[in-house]
Amino acid sequence: MMKYRGGALIIASGLLLTACGQQESQEFDLELSKQKWNSAFLTWNETDLRLLDKGEKLFRKNCSVCHKRDGRGDSQLGASALYNSPIVNGQKPALIQLILQGKKGTSMPPFAATLNDEDIAAITTYIRNAWGNYAADTVAAAEVNAQR
Repeated sequence: MMKYRGGALIIASGLLLTACGQQESQEFDLELSKQKWNSAFLTWNETDLRLLDKGEKLFRKNCSVCHKRDGRGDSQLGASALYNSPIVNGQKPALIQLILQGKKGTSMPPFAATLNDEDIAAITTYIRNAWGNYAADTVAAAEVNAQR
């Protein structure tokens, strides 16, 4: 069974066929997530792996049009690179505020009204640990709530 919703085909088997024609699992796969995120230097627990997985999916849905899937941004859209970014790799509150409030005068929209604390925590955790950013930490929903 297939349904069309929000620019994507939803397939009953749990796979998403995106507009780009790529398939992506909608279910959490612990072993795959371990392979993707764990390294010789860092081992994430299952809760953190779930947060990273959720953050990646939310990033792709809400952020990758401008910041691209590889986090390198799009200068024509005015979207900064997230890879090796001082704000991404800096103090968590500054990044949380940017995601919540957006950045006036740029194409960065505020997400405070459209994403809940858990979603923003997941996205923040993901971008702080993806593409060579090695914060090696997570962001809790309570940290996001404290910035609202």
